[in-house]
Amino acid sequence: MTMLTLLLGLGVGIAVGRWLATRRAAATLAHAEAAMHKELIHWQEAAERATAEAARVDREAEAYKAGCKHGREDVISIMPLLVAAQARPADGDRACEDEPPYGR
Repeated sequence: MTMLTLLLGLGVGIAVGRWLATRRAAATLAHAEAAMHKELIHWQEAAERATAEAARVDREAEAYKAGCKHGREDVISIMPLLVAAQARPADGDRACEDEPPYGR
């Protein structure tokens, strides 16, 4: 009879132990899965932010290049005027030497 009780206790103990271990493993797995999902969401959002930032920087670079090109075109278009303005004082188009330079 003692042997039967011992075997019955051993069988129930193994079954209960296995059931508890399975529940604990399932809870641990669910916790790990939730943490991984949270981290996955975090990195997806970080990738979206980085993509948006790269697009913004690209737009700014294009605007900067367009501004530089426009500035070069402006300088090229006014070069004849600058050259003419520098050549004019050398031609004698100055105010009369008798007048003070700043007026009184």
